[in-house]
Amino acid sequence: MWLMRAAYVVALGVVVAGLVHIGSLLGVPRVATQGPYERLARLDTEGRFALLPDTGDKVDLLPFRDPAFVTAACRYDLAKGPVVLRAELPATYGALTVHSRLGQPFYLLTDKAARDGRVEVKIFANEEQATAEEEAAPDDAPQLRIVSPTPTGFALVRLFTPGESAREGLRAIASRAGCSSPSGSKVNP
Repeated sequence: MWLMRAAYVVALGVVVAGLVHIGSLLGVPRVATQGPYERLARLDTEGRFALLPDTGDKVDLLPFRDPAFVTAACRYDLAKGPVVLRAELPATYGALTVHSRLGQPFYLLTDKAARDGRVEVKIFANEEQATAEEEAAPDDAPQLRIVSPTPTGFALVRLFTPGESAREGLRAIASRAGCSSPSGSKVNP
């Protein structure tokens, strides 16, 4: 009888510990004071993608980055209206990812989705804006429209580097990526 009670207490303890563990893992991004959005503020990301350094004191802005990729980042704020992201993605593999303020990716485009090696995405704050924009847009201007789950966030351009000799050329391509409002004024996060 006492063995059954002990087994019950142990099982209950394991279940409670598991729930606390899962809850803390899910809650940490919401209470973190230095999430990826805040860390990227150390770079000049106003209206353009800024290259993330491969060495130096700012190399840890986005931890666990793959060293085989050149990465550029842009923060956006939809309070002033929609934001247009433009990037060139070479055929060696390139990706444009859009993340919420907490760092969760919610949209990804690879070089396979690129038209003539380029992608263009317009990010809206809500579904109503995106629908109104789609109805008012001319037919000759196709553009991918997405709705952000948060009013602020960031986008990353990641370009695969097949060898060290290609790194500088890919860094130049990544630095030409754009992050601006449709009117042409720069985004100021």
